[in-house]
Amino acid sequence: MHSILKLRDESGYSLVEALFQLLILGIFLHFFVLFFYWKLPIERQLQDYYATEWELFAIDLQALLLDVDDFNVHLGERSISFTNERGKIEVGQSGNVIRKLINKTGYIPLFTSISSVAFSHEGYELNMEVTMLDGRKRERRFAIGFRQE
Repeated sequence: MHSILKLRDESGYSLVEALFQLLILGIFLHFFVLFFYWKLPIERQLQDYYATEWELFAIDLQALLLDVDDFNVHLGERSISFTNERGKIEVGQSGNVIRKLINKTGYIPLFTSISSVAFSHEGYELNMEVTMLDGRKRERRFAIGFRQE
């Protein structure tokens, strides 16, 4: 039994093992550097995410306002309602989200991470001011296309 426990190769730590471990360390360091090289553009892209979300929201809302029958601002300028070919549509703030309701059948979130929204209506133009959760303000004007009868 004593001969089984005794290790046959007790020569110690060799130069080949040290070079092999150095090679593995070098590979891991390359991956570490590549990770930070990859991380910077991703962080920039995430910062632009909110600007992209705002622009997509503006495009969606403008598309909804192209051919409307009537238009109203409600709830202390926090909500709008109008009628188009899809039916009666309401767009307003609920919590930290601007959401859309079509024919009172369910809410669809349009824009998130907002603190407050204010709508104002002047003729054929809708003015919208949004305050984000981080305090930034965004403002946009939308053209209202009333349907000609």
